[in-house]
Amino acid sequence: MTFRIGWFSTGRDEAARNLLQTVYDDIAQRGYDARIEWIFCHRESGDGPENEEARQRKIFLDMADSMGIPVKTFSHLRFMPELRKQGLAESPNVIDANPTLLEWRDFFGEQVMRVVGQDPVDMVVMAGYMLIIGDPELRDLDIVNIHPALPWGPRGTWQECIHEIIDDNEKEHGIMVHLVTETLDRGPVISFCRFPVQGGSWDTLWEKWRREIRPQSSGEERETHPLFLKIREVGEIRELPLLKGAIRELALNNIQIRDKQIWAKGKARTDGVELTADIEETVAGRT
Repeated sequence: MTFRIGWFSTGRDEAARNLLQTVYDDIAQRGYDARIEWIFCHRESGDGPENEEARQRKIFLDMADSMGIPVKTFSHLRFMPELRKQGLAESPNVIDANPTLLEWRDFFGEQVMRVVGQDPVDMVVMAGYMLIIGDPELRDLDIVNIHPALPWGPRGTWQECIHEIIDDNEKEHGIMVHLVTETLDRGPVISFCRFPVQGGSWDTLWEKWRREIRPQSSGEERETHPLFLKIREVGEIRELPLLKGAIRELALNNIQIRDKQIWAKGKARTDGVELTADIEETVAGRT
């Protein structure tokens, strides 16, 4: 039976296109029985300024069209804007949402399910989707996300994760694919890989960081430092192989999602399946 995949994306940059292209190509090249049924985007033409993000989104949607993948849209900017504005104003940030913002998310989620619910899928991939989703999507869909940290590592954006890794002087970093829950970046882990960030050639970068970065250094100075950029580079080249590997394992039924739990080899897994060896072999083959 064909494994049906839904796709949530804001489609705002090249990375979003790379994620889609990588999984689409992997299905075609390896010939396993899976298909991306549709793409959902929470933005629509004309719902915001015609800026670079809008241009990138058009490229993304045109690419989806060329692949023959139906695109479904529903603009979050046009939906109950006053309630959303009130919720954002009253919340400390988008993660620590107050009841008003949570209410808006659930109302919006109901609309999303009306848009995508007519075409059932086995799993939804969040691939550069820039909204925090509400209870309706969490309840009715099995959604997976790729997060740039180990299962027990930092939460937040990839920038926040790297800042924390450096601040805590960690010896390793990683990438994980996990089931999305109401707790940010802490859902059940499907698979993960790890890589060292200290030892060998890394030590020179750490010494350079300690010489050049001070408490008063700006965010830009930190995020353009060779150590910061190297951690991002090494993690980024592992994200696509890990994501397509996890999707492949799910499509082949080697890993299953059952009742919001991850199962492999006939038992529930709380720790995820480590794929470090496979990912390193893949990365080595590319260099």
